[in-house]
Amino acid sequence: MADHDALMWAEVEELGALLDDLRDEELDAPSLCEGWRVRDVYGHMGFGHTTPFVGLLGPMVRYKGNIPKASFDLSKAFASERSPAELRAFWRDEMVAKHPKKGIAKTIKSVDGFLDHFIHQQDIRRPLGRPRQIAPDHLRAVLDVLPKVHSPMFSTRTPIEGLRLEATDLPWTLGDGPAVRGPGEALVMAAAGRSVALAELEGDGVDTLRSRTSGG
Repeated sequence: MADHDALMWAEVEELGALLDDLRDEELDAPSLCEGWRVRDVYGHMGFGHTTPFVGLLGPMVRYKGNIPKASFDLSKAFASERSPAELRAFWRDEMVAKHPKKGIAKTIKSVDGFLDHFIHQQDIRRPLGRPRQIAPDHLRAVLDVLPKVHSPMFSTRTPIEGLRLEATDLPWTLGDGPAVRGPGEALVMAAAGRSVALAELEGDGVDTLRSRTSGG
């Protein structure tokens, strides 16, 4: 069985190495998440891991329980109030060194956190043209969790139901039905609603996947 908690923290560590390598101006470049700069994606993860529940009570009242809107605004504020050097120091000294799980992070299953952090790393890397070499075992682990992640806020299970996913860069398949075939990372990102990855896929099931994730 994969240790999804360890895999999630491995993503955090690699995100830290990437952050150290980014030029300051790249932090203000757009990510794949609409309306989010690269620094905002880091802010989203950092805020979620380190803000205790007591710190969320006021915002939840102000935002009248609108979690997506609160997350959008508070993540951007968290990132904007830190200089590039401060953001790097926070990620190194808090996220990598201490593995914090406060507030909302306590409620998120490790399997969901692993997939979330993998996707967000690619949300940063893809538009910056900074690909990474993903170890086959690591990529297989993230592919294996696609049918396991399902909640009212986010699901990769629903988009791939009734489809057969086939990775072309490692021996991995999942499901039955019309085929969606391509690199493993592109399969993950397409299932997560990142439409840019659909161009890297082929098969009779691609149009179905596109129709299910068109709002992603």
